[in-house]
Amino acid sequence: MNLPNILTFSRMLLTFPVVALLTVENRVSVIISVLLFTIAASTDFFDGYLARKLNQVTDLGKFMDQISDKILITSLFLVFLSLGMINLWLVVVIVVRDIFVSGLRMAAASKGVVIPANYFGKAKTISQIVLIGCLYLILLTGVDFQLLLDALQWIVGVLTVASGGSYFRISGKIFEGGK
Repeated sequence: MNLPNILTFSRMLLTFPVVALLTVENRVSVIISVLLFTIAASTDFFDGYLARKLNQVTDLGKFMDQISDKILITSLFLVFLSLGMINLWLVVVIVVRDIFVSGLRMAAASKGVVIPANYFGKAKTISQIVLIGCLYLILLTGVDFQLLLDALQWIVGVLTVASGGSYFRISGKIFEGGK
């Protein structure tokens, strides 16, 4: 197992303490959770950067990178939903899109094609991380950023749908015989 893949797997493993600490709902636990989340989110950049830089890009890494993102982000959104901080519609959009895109990727993989993350997928992930950062900020400061929070949820929702559409277009080319 190479270093980029170890970073990817560490993101999945860090999800457990990030979520567990967030559910404790005291300031120290939230601070530790946000620090671990920052480390986990940073691995999303570094695993891909190092894989390209060290020429260690693997199909396993491409696949696990996307899965580890979904595990971390979806787990946190479920906790924030349970805390009443985000809207159910957003979590439904994210989960449905992720299932849809995972299905497309599995179908493509059955044809020997790995569909890597693209611009829309990366923009979606960045917007989700920004929203999570805002949610952490609300927990830490107690300040109501409701207008910002509402705007960020819509941005995340739109980018999530756009990225799903983008993967649908890409997969259509694969299934038609092109790439």
